Amino acid sequence: MHQKHEYSMIGHSRAAIGRWLGVFAGVVAGAVTSIAGSVLVARFMGWAGLLEHPISIPLTATTFYVLGHFFFDRWIWKMSWVHKVLGIPDLNGTWQCSGRTLDPATSEPTYDWSAKVVITQTWEKIKVHLETDNSRSHSVAASIVKSDGIGFILMYSYRNEPKPGDKELMGHIGYCELHVDESQCSAEGSYFNNQGRLTYGSMKLTKEAA
Repeated sequence: MHQKHEYSMIGHSRAAIGRWLGVFAGVVAGAVTSIAGSVLVARFMGWAGLLEHPISIPLTATTFYVLGHFFFDRWIWKMSWVHKVLGIPDLNGTWQCSGRTLDPATSEPTYDWSAKVVITQTWEKIKVHLETDNSRSHSVAASIVKSDGIGFILMYSYRNEPKPGDKELMGHIGYCELHVDESQCSAEGSYFNNQGRLTYGSMKLTKEAA
């Protein structure tokens, strides 16, 4: 099973977000400690007998940082206003792809094909899986660039493997560049293959409704 891998988001500093998560963790940990140690809270909860002894609380800033990072990476960044502020597209989902292989010498179409593309993305990692009738490919590295007023550009390299029994295709590596519109519902771009299959072509993707 191919795992998600890190991707770079040009113009977005994950280190800055990490610092804010650290600040958040420190503030929450301090607030929890203060509340838990409050005499008023202890009396209200019937813990008067504990007032003579120090209260040990395992909820440290580290705990809140780990939890905050986990929830931010999986879900919070996908909230519409959050990913708009951060400038990161949410590409998660299944995309229907129509592709066209072009002749390297004349750029004339030589073969039309279709595929299903599944993109799995978190704040830190991504995986692009493309499957046709004859082969499967998965991304190994990726970057996303925001293009103001136009959308986003997803650039990724991939490895392609023919399905068992297909004797015509050979495993190969390649590169794809997709221009995703601002609605993040359609994309188009180009690809080229190397080291095993010297071809290139164009692609159009449409995202399926969730």
